[in-house]
Amino acid sequence: MPKIRLPVMRMCDMKMFRFIPAASALALGFAVTLAAQPQPRTIFKGRAQLSDAEIETVSQGHAVTRVLSSTDKYGVLVAGAVYIDAPIDKFLASFRDVKRLRENKVYLDVQEFSQEGAPPKPSDFERLAFDKKDLDDLHACKAGDCDLQVFDDVGTKSLDWNAPNRYDLANAAFRLRALEGMTAYLSGGLKALGNYRDRKNPFNVYQQTKDMVDSSFYLPEDTSKGIYRHVIDYPAGKLPGADDFFYWEKIDFGQGPTIRVNHVSVFPQGFGAAKAIIAVKQLYASRYIRVALQMFYCVPDTEHPGKPGFFLIEVNDSRLPDFSGPKLSVVRKIATEKGVDSTKDTLTMFAKRLNGRP
Repeated sequence: MPKIRLPVMRMCDMKMFRFIPAASALALGFAVTLAAQPQPRTIFKGRAQLSDAEIETVSQGHAVTRVLSSTDKYGVLVAGAVYIDAPIDKFLASFRDVKRLRENKVYLDVQEFSQEGAPPKPSDFERLAFDKKDLDDLHACKAGDCDLQVFDDVGTKSLDWNAPNRYDLANAAFRLRALEGMTAYLSGGLKALGNYRDRKNPFNVYQQTKDMVDSSFYLPEDTSKGIYRHVIDYPAGKLPGADDFFYWEKIDFGQGPTIRVNHVSVFPQGFGAAKAIIAVKQLYASRYIRVALQMFYCVPDTEHPGKPGFFLIEVNDSRLPDFSGPKLSVVRKIATEKGVDSTKDTLTMFAKRLNGRP
């Protein structure tokens, strides 16, 4: 079983929009509208229940976000949209430039690796490091009782924790686990990552990611032209023409540094009304977010076919650990606020970058 441990995205605070009706009411609608190639206004007003004023805000190049009701007790679901006054190809190229994430002050470091599925190298992870507090937590934890999310083997018990260079030794072991885990993923996909063991009940990353997508509205298996299988079953389900790359990021949204590892898939053929689609699948995160998937849809402005721009729609879906009672409420509130903020920040970043605003 691979031994990979890496940590989760945390996002800055902002005001949330009010909740909309259950995602089950959106499920059929969103899938049908994508397949039927409607006016974007139909998606925004009829499905996402944006007001005319909010649709106008989106059309003017300003991001609007919305919290949706998840189909899962532990789910957090956020969507948003903004108008990008640039060709879709320009957006895809901009998204592909991972180094530019450092323009956002919350990014401490970012590193792309394994473009097009190339084998990962030790040098890909040489800057990747936990802070001392996380390493101390990792040393103290055991399977079933960890503050950090860990896979089947907690793994660092054989280290000499009394050594003067114990943190260097621990991070070296962590980087090796990351390399081993990514190597396993690139050959066996999510199934090769195994289970989280930081809580009492094992959590299978593959099955939980699949269950999350299967219960959603944003990636229908039957009409997504192979994108569903690519996201769920990569590399076995790889879709010809898709561009895959990977990166790890170290971020500080004000609650301490965290590390996350992502698999990005770009589908320039899209499906239905979306002329291009990007999926960002979380492979590992340190705390709170078990599995996560960001979907980006590039939908042309059919009301103004002469304009070069498009509507960028983002959907963020994630699952929390199986906390109970007050702790779940607190974690859900924080995760939802951060999810809203992250969605708005991402959409705003691309609007500013591509719309030419400072």
